[in-house]
Amino acid sequence: MTIDMLEAVQLGGTTQWIRVRGEDPGNPVLLLIQQGPGLPMINEARRFEQLLGLEELFTVVYWDQRGCGRSLRGQKDSPVVRLEQMVDDTVALLEMLRDRFGVKSFVAGFSFGATLGAYAAARRPDLVATLVAVGMDVDGVAAGHSAFDFALASARQCGNRRATRQLETVGPPPHLMLKKFTTRVRWATNFGGVATNETYNSLVRELLVSLLRSPDYSLGDLLRTVRGISATQSALLPEIATLDLVRTLPRIDVPIVMAQGRLDQVAPGEAAERYAGVLQAPSKELVWFDSSAHTPHLEEPDKFRDLLTRVRTDQLANT
Repeated sequence: MTIDMLEAVQLGGTTQWIRVRGEDPGNPVLLLIQQGPGLPMINEARRFEQLLGLEELFTVVYWDQRGCGRSLRGQKDSPVVRLEQMVDDTVALLEMLRDRFGVKSFVAGFSFGATLGAYAAARRPDLVATLVAVGMDVDGVAAGHSAFDFALASARQCGNRRATRQLETVGPPPHLMLKKFTTRVRWATNFGGVATNETYNSLVRELLVSLLRSPDYSLGDLLRTVRGISATQSALLPEIATLDLVRTLPRIDVPIVMAQGRLDQVAPGEAAERYAGVLQAPSKELVWFDSSAHTPHLEEPDKFRDLLTRVRTDQLANT
């Protein structure tokens, strides 16, 4: 890599960490905003390079947000995180990248990260070239019911008594307590609603292994990361459960491409279609990934890379 830097940056009065990687300093900038909330991003650099090869096309910025990963260093207490605070951080980082590289950034956000990217783009369209929103959290109420109904129906259909018992005990959404939310997510994941080829436990193992293998995390970082996931999710659950972008974000003055897995049960396609239908933007496109659930960038990486390549080419042609 011509560019490969691990760096501490000051955002919103806190120290947060980014890794910047790229093969050509002349390439446009791409900020990646991780799903979660509470999941780190810097640890994904190796997997993303192997699957997607984005560093050939962009100067890629991997970011551990407030309340997660390496950015938890130096924090003695569990982070108190709010949606507005995370949007402020996103805008501050985009400003820093614009000042450093002299151009708007492309933004690819995943799940809740796509929601953050959308709010930041709406607030500061002068900082964003194009927003690629992958499995975006659009409607918190619809998402909760979609995941719960899917998990319970799947459990009953396959005769999984343990899953059925746990889900019936939890009851229907909203699930504002972490234990209930985790039960919903666990079974929706195990039945293929998050990733078609993963279970909840396999995703947890992959996260831990990636943190252990990454040179950017110590053992202390790993322990803080695991604790931070729970703390950040607990803090944000009430806001996630009531998300309604149709009402709160009807216009974004930035080109937007929504990448949606056809099999996604935690950010349902119906909500994505509804939002794409009413959103006002300079250009908008809803791209379906027919063989994917909530992580099309990992389940259909070649198609996702082709999408980003086209977005890059189109934007550069227009400038």
